Amino acid sequence: MRHFEIKRGEWPSNAGAPAQRINGQIAVGSAAFLGRDMPGLRPVFEVKQGEQVEIGQTLFTDRKHPEIAFVSPVTGRVSTLAYGARKTLSACILEVDDTVQADPASVPIEAASAASIRETLLARGMWIAFRTRPFGKTPTPDAKPTAIFVNACHASPLAADPRLVLEDRMATFRHGVSLLTRLTEGKVYVCQSPGDAFCAEEEQIEPVSFSGTIAAGLAGTHVDRLCRISATEKVWTISYQDVIAIGHLFETGQYLAERVVSVAGVGAARPRLVRTCLGANIADICDAGEGSRALAGDPYTGHAATYLGRFHAQISVNAKTTPKPIRTWTLRKHTGLSALVPTGALDHALAPDILAVPLLRALSIGDSETAARLGCLGLIEEDVATLSRRCTSGTNYGALLRLVLDDLMEAAA
Repeated sequence: MRHFEIKRGEWPSNAGAPAQRINGQIAVGSAAFLGRDMPGLRPVFEVKQGEQVEIGQTLFTDRKHPEIAFVSPVTGRVSTLAYGARKTLSACILEVDDTVQADPASVPIEAASAASIRETLLARGMWIAFRTRPFGKTPTPDAKPTAIFVNACHASPLAADPRLVLEDRMATFRHGVSLLTRLTEGKVYVCQSPGDAFCAEEEQIEPVSFSGTIAAGLAGTHVDRLCRISATEKVWTISYQDVIAIGHLFETGQYLAERVVSVAGVGAARPRLVRTCLGANIADICDAGEGSRALAGDPYTGHAATYLGRFHAQISVNAKTTPKPIRTWTLRKHTGLSALVPTGALDHALAPDILAVPLLRALSIGDSETAARLGCLGLIEEDVATLSRRCTSGTNYGALLRLVLDDLMEAAA
């Protein structure tokens, strides 16, 4: 098994790390689909506000690609259907109703052909688990990737160890990986931490291990080390828990919305691992007082939110701080953006071999052509989060990167 030691990026901290044991199922009062997880998505709702829905039922489809279905992660009632700018999705919020029992019937789905697998994933809500590189979007229904990357790497001690999650679902996970090989003519890379391989190496399946900084757990790092991409040569990435859900779907015919989520960080009263559902309400998972300081995602790339995003498997709780008076000479730092000052910290912030400062300058002025030449096609928002924290300007480079990627995607269409 090939191994990569990642030395660039931020090193992990053990402060607030949870014990690696799953504490049980957390019942939540609501769950949601958020537009920020699917930028540019224009939904066609198939349910109405106030309507009762069951887990796995289609809530809406993509207006541009109606084959792509978004299904309910819970059984309950549609609470809110909200549009954003230009009729894009803002939020679809569901209130959970535990008194309604969904049909537990289990009928395996036959994977007769690559076309039937693709059709099932599209219609049963699992297609949106894939994200493309470049551009970080949901792949089109007829897309064929050069390779598929399964991210099962445990780079942060604050996250759940995939070995623990896979302990009683390894066969289902391997079934899911074998199904992925039917979607590409290239390889399926199973990216993991060092140790026993999660899958046996085969013609189309290659386990690869990564260790080192936090960047070792980012799909962008895996793609950079193993596969060159371009505007025309695309790869897909997917989380190992979504691969489990794909295997479960074909084994039972049931949509698996359950996910193991970490609640950790220096401000967590009880760092722990819990089972919950996709898009769960963060306040329902956190202890009293934690919710007001919680971020959806890890402490390096997370953001303030009410609900977990589609691709989140961690809630980071910050320490409670007391605001300090701002001195006059620091007022500018708190009230506006400062200059971009090149530093050694920026040069070593990205795991991919990219010139960070020229990239930041290109993103700042919206120079898509230069950003593409520098390597931005292999990045998404999570990959540049460390640059936003280390840069003296206070700029959100994730948002600027998204604008550049959208511009490049439109030019490539």
